[in-house]
Amino acid sequence: MAFRDVLDITVQGGKGGDGGLSFLRLKYIPRGGPDGGHGGDGGSVYLEAVGDVASLDQLLGQRFYRAPTGGQGEGRKRAGRRGEDLIIPVPVGTVAVDRDSGEVLADLVRIGERALIAKGGLGGRGNSSFANSTRRTPRFAEYGTPGEKRRVRLELRLIADVGLVGYPNAGKSSLLAALSNAKPQIASYPFTTLSPNLGVVEEGLKRLTLADIPGIIAGAHEGKGLGLEFLRHISRTRLLVYVLDVTEPPRLALEALQSELQAYDPQLLKLPALIALNKIDLVDEATVAAASQSLAPSGLAIVSVSALTGTQLETLRKALFALLPARPELRPLPQSARVVRTDGVRVEREGEAWRVRGAELEALVARFDPNNREAVSYLQHFFAAQGVYKLLKKAGAQDGEDVRIGASVFEYFAERAQAEPTANG
Repeated sequence: MAFRDVLDITVQGGKGGDGGLSFLRLKYIPRGGPDGGHGGDGGSVYLEAVGDVASLDQLLGQRFYRAPTGGQGEGRKRAGRRGEDLIIPVPVGTVAVDRDSGEVLADLVRIGERALIAKGGLGGRGNSSFANSTRRTPRFAEYGTPGEKRRVRLELRLIADVGLVGYPNAGKSSLLAALSNAKPQIASYPFTTLSPNLGVVEEGLKRLTLADIPGIIAGAHEGKGLGLEFLRHISRTRLLVYVLDVTEPPRLALEALQSELQAYDPQLLKLPALIALNKIDLVDEATVAAASQSLAPSGLAIVSVSALTGTQLETLRKALFALLPARPELRPLPQSARVVRTDGVRVEREGEAWRVRGAELEALVARFDPNNREAVSYLQHFFAAQGVYKLLKKAGAQDGEDVRIGASVFEYFAERAQAEPTANG
């Protein structure tokens, strides 16, 4: 199966269980009070970083993930069970982005790290919660709310110590194979590497991870060729190695590579770096010397090597460990702040009816059966507290006109200051 580093999925938290509608029935208490318990909360969806997965391949067979529903409330005030959480294993280095808002939901950089990406719905309250001195036998309960639903893009950003930067066919794959235990695909044509390859380089008791990432071309920062796939993975490396073909003008190649990195993320040019001048087995010493001299203004260390013959590979290996900075505390990308809105109630004309809008109001109405008269009676108290009746009267509502709140439709009566249910949309 091919390496997969970008994948779109849809996730949804489990629906909350409905509240119980029940009355106590015992041998010596034939007409007991309401005893419906609360519904259980729905399960939530989490991403968890695991160390034994290197690609998003294992998720290809499934694009929709939903956590289990919460249990319904039962008699004797027994609460419904909580829905189990759904854990989706992903590779370390996975970033999750909300496709609709662009919000960064998670950036998992450590094994075992877990992030919530879709919260489960709330369980509804049982009818025992609505009993009071005037409402002794409430024959209604609250519905559970739907779980949060998101369209999520997963992007894998490899976590490697050293990244090989170079144009197609510069010899990066051969260099990786010669320096490490990796066995990348190697051939004498551009774009041999179509997915990142990782290898471990060792020197005594020390070791580092080396990444050969798909070749870069002009316009890579705009997504041309394999550009964004390349640049995404190199963003976490600690040391860059510019692999240049000595048979081509190396200085022009270096300037072009640095230009692409600058356009994508200027911080990449601040990373420690060195130049591996490759394929010296194909030219004479004078050509190598001239190429090295042309690269001197860059100020970077230069190691002339041949991945094919092994010339100077040990020198390059030592240079990698010498220039590699200490491993920093790997910090996740800054996550977008959640937007919390406290919308007030507003009334507007909608055709022949009136539309009442308000986040809190609409959310509450959705949790009750608008065809249950007792539930509507309970809602009327909430409408009054929110000033809905006053707003409708001020807007010019007349007796008998429809009032829409969320998906429910009510009928307005000014004299009684109440809304009678007529339909459930």
